[in-house]
Amino acid sequence: MNFEQFKFFTTDDFVLDDDFRKIVKYGAGDQLNKLIESLPEKKDEIFLAVKILRGMKSGNFHQDQQRKKDFWNQILLAQKKNIRLHYFRYAASILLMTGVGATIFYTTTHKSEDVIASTINPTANVTLILSNGKKVAISRKESKIQYSTDGTGLVVNDSSGVAQSVSGLSLNELIVPFGKRSFITLSEGTKVWLNSGSKLIFPPIFSGKTREVTLVGEALFEVSKDKSKPFFVKTDAFKLKVYGTKFVVQSYEQDTECHVVLLEGKVSMNSINGLPSKEVFLEPNQKATLPRGGDNFEITNIEYIDNYTAWVDGYLIFSNEEVKLVLNKVSRYYNANIEIDSAEKTEKIFGKLDLKDNLERVLDGIAFISGMKYTKQGNKYVFKSN
Repeated sequence: MNFEQFKFFTTDDFVLDDDFRKIVKYGAGDQLNKLIESLPEKKDEIFLAVKILRGMKSGNFHQDQQRKKDFWNQILLAQKKNIRLHYFRYAASILLMTGVGATIFYTTTHKSEDVIASTINPTANVTLILSNGKKVAISRKESKIQYSTDGTGLVVNDSSGVAQSVSGLSLNELIVPFGKRSFITLSEGTKVWLNSGSKLIFPPIFSGKTREVTLVGEALFEVSKDKSKPFFVKTDAFKLKVYGTKFVVQSYEQDTECHVVLLEGKVSMNSINGLPSKEVFLEPNQKATLPRGGDNFEITNIEYIDNYTAWVDGYLIFSNEEVKLVLNKVSRYYNANIEIDSAEKTEKIFGKLDLKDNLERVLDGIAFISGMKYTKQGNKYVFKSN
């Protein structure tokens, strides 16, 4: 066999190649050893591909949850060693692992409901609205905004400078529509990554005794430490007090619940629905979930913190999450209208989506792994069970 054809293969290429699959399937150990000897630089990719294919042979979709979880953990560990796992070339945005060896595990529960995945924001560009009413439109899919320390100047995407006058009551507003993302450094040094469909209201300079911003949607905050000026994040459901830290807040108006995930430091929260609730504190690697309209936070420990931060780098990671919620996040990321039309089952996924490819390739991969199919009907995509 001519091994030169494998010279530029990645893990996904090996898994999908008929010749390589035959080597693994029929136990051709000599050929496998010769392949590794011929391409020692591909050893990690080959070993991982073999492991995946053997997992496909030995397992099936009815493996118990713990086995699936263990298998997925092995893949995450491999990724930390910088092994690239791009899988399903025709759906190139999916990184692999299922109960039968492909990148997304799924299990099935029964539920009767139809789900509309997203509400589309008509705004085309990221828009920064200054306190004087001036609008700065930013056409890039991912934008970067840097405020000066006195709040009077800002730089957009490292090149475009904007000036504004400020006062103690000045407020700016950053609107990030579905399909876009933005990064902003506030005047006192706090860094904020805003996800699709989000809005941040903030003063150009924090002149009082506190620092307070208002968020709609989802953002990752890395707050600049200043013990003399505590930092607050306000949403329509709760208010968060920050003690110099790094955390994620998700509070989309159309979602049934909102949450806070703490990466570093310390935060506390109070519900603002009805009477003020008891102050709740989070430790690192904990998540606070509040049902919309509720008063009580549920605190849980987080095993995989990357599940809540990967979107910053253009990925979505899921651990036992329903396909409808996955599609909801995909719809926001791509500014696409996606609907699930299924009264029978809802799949749950362990996996990782690389969102650098086009939408339909992402949807192809989700459909294949979940055993569903989808059609495009006008301006929306409809998923149905096979």
